Amino acid sequence: MKKLALIAATASLAAVSTGASAAYVSTANLGGDFAITGFADATPGTYQIALTNLSGALSLAAGPAGTYTVGIGPGSAGPTGTATATFYSGPGGTVTRSISSNVGIFTGNLTPTGLTPGIYNFAFGAGPAFSVGFNFGGSYDGATTSGVLGLLNGLLGTSFVDPTGAGTLAITGTVTNNSFIMDVVETATNWPGAGALLAAADYGVFLQSNGLTDTTANRLAYAQSPTYNRTDGTFRVSNVAVTAVPEPASLALLGLGLAGLGAMRRRKQA
Repeated sequence: MKKLALIAATASLAAVSTGASAAYVSTANLGGDFAITGFADATPGTYQIALTNLSGALSLAAGPAGTYTVGIGPGSAGPTGTATATFYSGPGGTVTRSISSNVGIFTGNLTPTGLTPGIYNFAFGAGPAFSVGFNFGGSYDGATTSGVLGLLNGLLGTSFVDPTGAGTLAITGTVTNNSFIMDVVETATNWPGAGALLAAADYGVFLQSNGLTDTTANRLAYAQSPTYNRTDGTFRVSNVAVTAVPEPASLALLGLGLAGLGAMRRRKQA
């Protein structure tokens, strides 16, 4: 079940990295393969997220810099959203979760860079082939909720008590008609960062699947395992929305900005 930590961390990263919106609502009805690599080495703040063989739709909403309350919940297609991940051979199995009400995950300042405020729609798996490079980033400074903190502590065996954190993200990559490849560089202040949480989840599953405890010898064994530093599998997200509600000052900035613009499983083995 520690695989849920990977999903929680990745969802939090996605919510922050889009600078997403409520007026800003980012929605997903999307499935395919995923592979996250590079998070468990000497530089956990640098890693790659590769979503491939995609089919479905993704709508990302970008807002201006401001103070936001970010939550995740069901989209407009019905009262329930679902997320499923099947991790490649090993003990991870399939994890499915549903959500029927909005759950808060972050409140604080978001400052996206390199993104024009607006809605970015993607349709994968159909239509003509295309390939477009992108480069954006941003910073955040705020607090997660007690629910997210409790979830991470329960799944990772950690004892986080301070919900606040800050950091920066720089994301470069390529989007095609059936893939989304993101190279992430992050810094984190007052919390480990998403890459470090992914590494903790991955190591926890390695120990759990082999009936081991945390020792120096077992850390070395983990680093020498065939699929160290990688988690992959398949996923499907249906009717899930990330919503960011801006404070009034942020809405005013958006209005000014738009007026000026005019028209943009892991493969673990014992």
